[in-house]
Amino acid sequence: MNLYELGRKTLDMFRPPSDESVSEWADSKRVIVGKSAPEPGPWHTDRAPYQREIMDSFSQRGIHDIVIMSSAQIGKTDMTVNMMGRMIDLDPGPSLLVMPAEDDVENFSKERLAPTIEATPALRDKVYTGNGSTITQKNFPGGFLSMTGAMSPGGLKSRPIQNLFMDEVDGYPASAGIEGDPVNLARKRTQNFTFAKRVYTSTPTLKSTSRIYREFLKGTREEWEITCKHCGDHSQILFDDIRFEKQATADVNGQKEYEVTSAVWRCPKCHNTMTEYEVKRAPAQWVAYNPKALKRGIRSFHLNAFISPWSDWKAECKKFLDSKDDPEMLKTFYNLELGLPFEHKEITTVPEAMYLRREHYNAEVPNGVLVLTIGIDTQDNRLEYEVKGWGRNEESWGIQYGALPGRADEPDVWEMVDALLDREWRLENGKTIKAAVTFMDAGGHYWDDVMAQCYRRRHKRIYPIKGDNKDNGPLVRHTKSTKKDQNYFMLNVMAGKRAVLHNAGVTKFGPRFMHYPDDEERGYDENYFKGLISEVIKPVKKRGVYVEEWVKIYERNEPLDICNYARCAFKGFKIDLDAFEKRLYGETKIKPADTSGKPKRPKGLISSGIKV
Repeated sequence: MNLYELGRKTLDMFRPPSDESVSEWADSKRVIVGKSAPEPGPWHTDRAPYQREIMDSFSQRGIHDIVIMSSAQIGKTDMTVNMMGRMIDLDPGPSLLVMPAEDDVENFSKERLAPTIEATPALRDKVYTGNGSTITQKNFPGGFLSMTGAMSPGGLKSRPIQNLFMDEVDGYPASAGIEGDPVNLARKRTQNFTFAKRVYTSTPTLKSTSRIYREFLKGTREEWEITCKHCGDHSQILFDDIRFEKQATADVNGQKEYEVTSAVWRCPKCHNTMTEYEVKRAPAQWVAYNPKALKRGIRSFHLNAFISPWSDWKAECKKFLDSKDDPEMLKTFYNLELGLPFEHKEITTVPEAMYLRREHYNAEVPNGVLVLTIGIDTQDNRLEYEVKGWGRNEESWGIQYGALPGRADEPDVWEMVDALLDREWRLENGKTIKAAVTFMDAGGHYWDDVMAQCYRRRHKRIYPIKGDNKDNGPLVRHTKSTKKDQNYFMLNVMAGKRAVLHNAGVTKFGPRFMHYPDDEERGYDENYFKGLISEVIKPVKKRGVYVEEWVKIYERNEPLDICNYARCAFKGFKIDLDAFEKRLYGETKIKPADTSGKPKRPKGLISSGIKV
């Protein structure tokens, strides 16, 4: 670099920021590349017009906080990259990106940021390849972009910053180590800058604990509204106004499959309809429902998948049909497709009602059961267990609840476990079945014993489990142990218990209904049902952040835990119920249950055919 170029670059650092908006900068300079790019090439904001106002709020004077609460596939990551690009090129300063985990940071840097810098000359010429630049640190004249995970208190508490980008804030832990809320820690770093910019983006989670929802409510609460071609009024595209037609295509493993044949939007004002093509090309604008927040410099935006150019309405409606009867899947639909926080219905089931609705079984295993699973809870002086029967559509039957006296480090108790695993339970037609899968709690004082003993019995399909209190991720996750071959499963306890209590509230025979025998020798007495409905979820404030926790309303909660284990054993494997039915009945198909009264339950047989 000669003296002239050095002088020019030095003068550039002292020039006032350009008036060019983020969208103008992106349209003229941004190039999209990378494996994750759905449409590589020059950036065009007109492809998704709702992005323009969101991006430009970052370069808008007087705006300090930009909140984006959205569904998936809406382009929020690209909007953030454009804000970063314009900042690096035209208004550099010390900046920080916070993501939920360090792996997220590395993936973003390698797959999104680095390819964009390399493909965009305005950035490639400014971001240093050396001079301290790394995967998690990009240096450029006049500033830097540091990237860190929300679990790192050191990364959140170091140098002051002017621009803060917080991605997927609902995925942050409640505390960064012992330092407290990572959002507040990062936000404090912007206090020294009068013109600081803070960007919050996330799909929401639960209404009671969602960070992005709370930040959204503080802002302008802007919604993208389209102009109806019939009445000329503007309205949001809400799922309640989508009208779709469906037809059943198959019955797969006890679940009906649907094909959505058409989907249109009905204007809530004039009740006339518009096609998806018409809606996505209609004149539209952002409408603020809390405009007073502009005085505080906070703009917040909500986006759902129905306005995205990359979504398909028929596919979105099918996702709803697939999830509407499952509270956890429905939560995912609300979060990822509607961009809305989910609120679980309060559990109103009472133990006395479940006790009184018990019924007579004509055999050890009633007709309707196709699969048996077992859940085992490890206590200091006993192993409590439940044998659970499962049919189609997650209809279940309590078979036996009991306890095996002894500790998990004693050989005698494992002889009783073997007897339980090997027991053949008799059906009404005289045939017998064994438990297909057993999940056993490996937490507490007997971890090594349970792990070792389950490993010795792995041919009997008994697996150690451990609970995970994070309310995200899959219901059941296979995890490798530090010891060779002694693997175990992690259970999403929050989601699992919610599903158990949801099913307990189903009062009509059929899908998800929980049957129990009236023979108290099987263990289903009043105390069992008190233990099953023994906990409620309440939002609890910890270090300034609300988190949901299970709170006991009855001291003995083992029935709830064990029922959750048995259900996870059923849900965590690919069990082909059709194949099991065929093994028992040949080509004969079971008649569907009569849900108008007491169902005529089909017969069942458990066999092999389970895949992890």
